[in-house]
Amino acid sequence: MLLGDNNLSMSYNKEQKIKLLVLYDLLCRKTDEEHALSTENIISELSKLNIELSCKTLPQDIQLLNEYGYEVLSYKKKHNYYYVIDRKVENAEVTLLSDVIKASKLNLGQKSSLIQKLTEQLGEHKAMSIAENIVNYDMPKHSNSHIIYSVDTISTAIDERKTISFLYYSLDYKKNKVYRRDGKRYVVNPLFMIWSKDNYYLVCYRDDKEGTANYRIDRMEDVRIESTPISQRAEFENIDIEKHKTQMFSMFGGKSETVELEFIGDMLDDMFDKFGENIKVQKTGDDIYRVFAQIQVSPTFFSWVAGSCGKMRIITPAKVKDQFDLFVGQIKAQY
Repeated sequence: MLLGDNNLSMSYNKEQKIKLLVLYDLLCRKTDEEHALSTENIISELSKLNIELSCKTLPQDIQLLNEYGYEVLSYKKKHNYYYVIDRKVENAEVTLLSDVIKASKLNLGQKSSLIQKLTEQLGEHKAMSIAENIVNYDMPKHSNSHIIYSVDTISTAIDERKTISFLYYSLDYKKNKVYRRDGKRYVVNPLFMIWSKDNYYLVCYRDDKEGTANYRIDRMEDVRIESTPISQRAEFENIDIEKHKTQMFSMFGGKSETVELEFIGDMLDDMFDKFGENIKVQKTGDDIYRVFAQIQVSPTFFSWVAGSCGKMRIITPAKVKDQFDLFVGQIKAQY
């Protein structure tokens, strides 16, 4: 055999080895039960990648894929058509997970990237359909674009049973970061992460304190894995994750009203949590602030106001104040 012929043979063998992989990838991306590809379509698509395929060999390749568990279905009209419906996730699962991503505190770019990756598991046609039908929630906008990397770091630390350190901050009324502990790093023993109230929390414990502590991951900054192993405590060996989850709450549910609230500085984080960092906060006195917020007025909302123990009060409208007074009166009448 001539050297040139040998090179051609080697090239041909490489194409054949990768052909089944490219073929199945093509079918996964381009087909579903409503969108099949004909033999001619498949041959044309693979030829763009310099992979040779013929009408005679394609059925053999499809049969080989099926024998090894990569299910490819087919039907015949004027031509043979092939498609894939076996997916790792179902349509409803992708829609549900996409809604969760939309409601998260990731930035818009991260949300779009994750949803695109998720919907592509269903193929291009279904991905486009689902993307068009996902509700684009007007959720609070948060500025910590590093949350996804913090989650990855924390997850690695939990797997490796290592402590982590981080900076932790709140926001003042001008939305500036105010670092806790004068900017000193927190060092904690991570237990697990939990999603609640549209926030992602780290549940952990500190060597210098009893019990557990919860930190919002979107308020953590510069998260690092330390070389120190976690401190072993018997009380946390079989911690009840569901118990921690049920201790957190959500709100509101009711008729939407523009409500003016007055509150002290301790409530700033709660305001940004509930209504987003774009809400306009006005300082009206020494550690006294006011906001106008679009609120779904309901017993849950009134419970939140009452639960502030005087740190917050309703200013306007008068009818909402009256409803709150009635709500409190009904509770007092029961005792």
